[in-house]
Amino acid sequence: MLWRTWCVVLSLAVLQAADGKRSITETDLYSFQWIADARISPDGARIAYTHVSVNPKHDGYETELWIIPSSGGAPRQLTAGPRDSAARWSPDGKTIAFLRGGGEREGKPGPAQIYLLPLDGGEARQLTDLPKGAGAALWSPDGRWIACTSTTQPKDFDKKSDKEDESDVRVITKAAYRQNGAGYNEPARPSHIWKVEVPEIVNAAQKAKQITTGEFTESDPVWSRDGATLYYTTERIIETYYDPPHNEIYSVSANGGAGTKVTGIDGGARGLALSANGRYLTFTGAINKGEGVIERSYSQPDLFVTSVEAGSTAKNLTEKYDFDIGGGVGGDQGAPRGGAPSKPFWSKDGRFIFVVAAEEGRANLKRVEVETGKVEALTSGDHDVFSYDATPDGSKVAVLVSTPTNIGDLYVADGRSGKMERLTHINEKLFSQLNLTEPAAIWYKSFDGKRVETWVQRPPDFQEGKKYPMILDIHGGPHSAYGYTFDHEFQWMAAKGYVVLY
Repeated sequence: MLWRTWCVVLSLAVLQAADGKRSITETDLYSFQWIADARISPDGARIAYTHVSVNPKHDGYETELWIIPSSGGAPRQLTAGPRDSAARWSPDGKTIAFLRGGGEREGKPGPAQIYLLPLDGGEARQLTDLPKGAGAALWSPDGRWIACTSTTQPKDFDKKSDKEDESDVRVITKAAYRQNGAGYNEPARPSHIWKVEVPEIVNAAQKAKQITTGEFTESDPVWSRDGATLYYTTERIIETYYDPPHNEIYSVSANGGAGTKVTGIDGGARGLALSANGRYLTFTGAINKGEGVIERSYSQPDLFVTSVEAGSTAKNLTEKYDFDIGGGVGGDQGAPRGGAPSKPFWSKDGRFIFVVAAEEGRANLKRVEVETGKVEALTSGDHDVFSYDATPDGSKVAVLVSTPTNIGDLYVADGRSGKMERLTHINEKLFSQLNLTEPAAIWYKSFDGKRVETWVQRPPDFQEGKKYPMILDIHGGPHSAYGYTFDHEFQWMAAKGYVVLY
């Protein structure tokens, strides 16, 4: 990101306000805390979430699980961490399945496994022992099974002698061979769906069964209402970076076997969610526009619905809605660990689908009518709803919200009125000491007459009529959007005496 700075560089000293509050500093980052992946219990009474903090050495992050009543009250810690995340409630609300990172291997954390934590007391017990680790748990409707994704292959269960080391030679045969943050791709290890039985008493890790096979990755598994079938998304293209995305939805027997194509779209698809009657699936996706690199650099995402029957055609519900379904607002303080994408959810009667959408720097939950595609606001405000999870009947929603002066806190929203109640103040101890400012939004006409939205972050001691140095911070579009969310960088630059235009 390029910054252009005018005028003089001000002193780096921390400014102290008259009310005793001080300016934010770069090292305050070490004291930040985050909430990620909040999940509400089936009865709506409690919310479990991942708490993220910087470790004492300031060289990494630690995560543990916490729980809080949705009616309000003090949160309490469920697990000690330091690598616990992805809490998932059992259908009866008595047990939480979660991911726990393994011990150190060659200086790095081992693969995560699924653990079960009974909420009536007792220690967490390990459920899976997949050599390459497990993805987040997905409970079957009757609570007898858990599905997950893993890149484990049958050969990985073969025991090797301590003297038999794998070669460190890496043969690259694909044009796109690594990803930022994730490291080297392993095209020979697609992610497949596995399932494991949940015994009444867990005394040892259980043997998992592989449900899907083949050379392509499967993602986003969803159980059918009777637990006999799993639905998932897949992209059956060998080298996806040469072609526009083309995602498909498949079904497979929960006992394993060949998958059956349900539907597909000429674009990307994610966030599968099943209706209460089990007859329809919804997902967010973006239809490809154009064939050139520039034309398909970005396609606006929409909300789709399809029957679960094989050979169905997906219907675009929001084709006429000119904003990003599933989109959000970009800041620099999303939870650095433990985050998970949110899925659309259905009303109990199947008339509406709820999903977040980004409009003019705000991200809020919307209610989309299945019959007509009409979009209405469920929540409103100058903020960023960056994560959410609803009860099975959609009556209550756990919502994570960020604002320009708050990294993010947990709220509970009424699924009918959208009214939100704040439950946490996770950074209150630190932020009560800081002199933060709200940005001002302005619109201006560009050279072609189009209106462009911009924000101005002023110094805490800003005085009208006084000249200030300015930093112009351009993200450009349309891959992400600035707006009403917390950005440490903007607050920090303003605290140094700059007017920040972004």
